[in-house]
Amino acid sequence: MSAVTSSDARPVILVVEDEPDERFLAAELLEETGFRVIEAETAERALAILNDRADEVSVVFSDVRTPGPIGGFELARIIGVTWPRVRVLLTSGDAGDQPSDLRVSATFIPKPWRAADILAWVEEAAGRPDGARRGPDVIGSPAGGA
Repeated sequence: MSAVTSSDARPVILVVEDEPDERFLAAELLEETGFRVIEAETAERALAILNDRADEVSVVFSDVRTPGPIGGFELARIIGVTWPRVRVLLTSGDAGDQPSDLRVSATFIPKPWRAADILAWVEEAAGRPDGARRGPDVIGSPAGGA
């Protein structure tokens, strides 16, 4: 997981989440549907990755609350100014983190999020047309539907 080669033309999604299980779930969901994923535990690590590879990254999917001095809202602001073509999707399970806190062009989806909501938004943001998805609609769904 998270190994990205420059010859791979699939859209790249940077997942920023300090909780390993949640980060794994998001990465698996995105990888199983045909995206390349880079993972970061902190906003600072995400910025370091973007400094090196912003030309590859289409979307940053980040928790609002990340450890360290930079949180998700500030990360979104920095991305909006520095890399305006990179789309940002923020998520939080804390009721105090409301979309009205967004002062930049970013989208907010509350936790617990649904896989279908994340995939629909990321596919649109990455410029991938409907029907280009590879893999199951939802992790663990039986092949051929239910």
